Amino acid sequence: NNVAPGQCWAFKGSAGCIAIKLLSPIYVTSVTLEHITVHKSPNSKTTSAPRCFSVWGLKSINDKEGYFFGKFMYDNCASPIQNFPIKKKSNESYEIIELKIHSNSGNPNYTCLYRVRVHGELDL
Repeated sequence: NNVAPGQCWAFKGSAGCIAIKLLSPIYVTSVTLEHITVHKSPNSKTTSAPRCFSVWGLKSINDKEGYFFGKFMYDNCASPIQNFPIKKKSNESYEIIELKIHSNSGNPNYTCLYRVRVHGELDL
């Protein structure tokens, strides 16, 4: 359960995206991002943390455009675990969530995602 330096999904540059397939379709209510703290960071910096990101719902991994849940800002100077309530609720459930990172907190070389949580209600 502990988040340790380097135990992340790192990608080159300050922007990227990842699609997450959930166990079953849900009505998405919020997303939580987690990053290491400056105290755990080997260089006492958290510039590899995501900054501006958006969340999308996809019906299929091949969807060109998904449902836009909202655009959010992760603050690497605040709590390492930050929850972002969905701004634009959908009447449809989604099994695939796409997280698009538009910028990070200042690292020009790479961005790290330590933990992503998708919260919602099951589509029963």
